[in-house]
Amino acid sequence: MELFIKRFENRPVDSNCFLIFNEQNTAVVIDPGTQDHTELYEFIAKENLKVEYCIITHGHFDHVYGIEDIVSRYDPKCVLSNESLAYIGNIKKNLSVFYGKQFSYQLQNYIAVCEDGYTINWDGHDLEFYHTKGHTDSCISCKINNDVFVGDLMIKGEKTVTKLPSGNKGMAEKSINTMLNLAGIEIIYGGHGEPMTKMEAKKFFFNEN
Repeated sequence: MELFIKRFENRPVDSNCFLIFNEQNTAVVIDPGTQDHTELYEFIAKENLKVEYCIITHGHFDHVYGIEDIVSRYDPKCVLSNESLAYIGNIKKNLSVFYGKQFSYQLQNYIAVCEDGYTINWDGHDLEFYHTKGHTDSCISCKINNDVFVGDLMIKGEKTVTKLPSGNKGMAEKSINTMLNLAGIEIIYGGHGEPMTKMEAKKFFFNEN
């Protein structure tokens, strides 16, 4: 069954929100970083989609700011790390206070990813989750078929930011290596900017051809 991927730009911070949907009209939202994201909601309504899952790659404000809206509108199961749960509920950890916001939210309907390789079957497609710490200790990545959604672990043309609280350069390098060596990976979708191929990522992050 074919999957469709549509990228939306989050605001006020320019980051990526992804909507993945299938021919059965069920959908997954990744990193809803915009409150009242009209463009996203209108597209979901136009395509008559049922949002079943919401994936949070990490707990920073620019990737979670719209989660309360998503939950109130669609009541999906949210998938994230235990660390991200704590970030979402803390204005300093999620960095919203540094953007002049006071965003915090307590999730109720969630699945905490506790082990690498944790898998959810979504209408015949496996959502595989991995802890990919480095940008923060809250980071997870999700592999779907030949694609992997990595949040801010890998951004096309940019070195991974590890200077924010709980960032770790060595762990980031280890996590990147793990993701690029997953079987079948072809396209990497980062938390900002355009997607990149596995070859592009290997060349940029490890100088491999």
